[in-house]
Amino acid sequence: MLRSSSRRTAILAIAIIAASLLGARAGISGQLPKEPIKFSVQASQPDRPLKPGDTFNLQLTARIEDGWHLYSTDQAEGGPTPTRIVIPDGQPFEQAGKLESPEPKTIMDPNFNLMTEYYEGEATFTIPVKVGPSAVPGKAEVKVNVSFQSCNDELCLPPKTVKLSAEINLAAR
Repeated sequence: MLRSSSRRTAILAIAIIAASLLGARAGISGQLPKEPIKFSVQASQPDRPLKPGDTFNLQLTARIEDGWHLYSTDQAEGGPTPTRIVIPDGQPFEQAGKLESPEPKTIMDPNFNLMTEYYEGEATFTIPVKVGPSAVPGKAEVKVNVSFQSCNDELCLPPKTVKLSAEINLAAR
């Protein structure tokens, strides 16, 4: 069994090695960066509760930190992970049409050595949604999943999926 001072020395050595490995992996000041993109979603529905068959829009907004970018929904093969926005199965809602996206910037990306499409600052996507026949009256949450990758000029974070939801009101039938 290790003595107390030997145990402390071993723990300190392991902590230093772990911090060094994380710093090398991050490539920046010894810390992994925080997520530079924050998403929010809001439903825009009429003043009345929605019934099965009605449609409404979800506004999904990405707030992107300076120096970072979010890739568009269309990307060349071999490039970054494109952004995917999905209304998942298992809820009384479904996508009711084509996703509306803002116009992306196009540039040669040094991380992938090819032309990519991306957003900076802020990007808002509009998702048309239809209320399904199994919707129950009252307050409901419509869920949306966003899969994406974020990069700056030197570093790409691994692809990630976030799950969001927005509240809507459903009418009695």
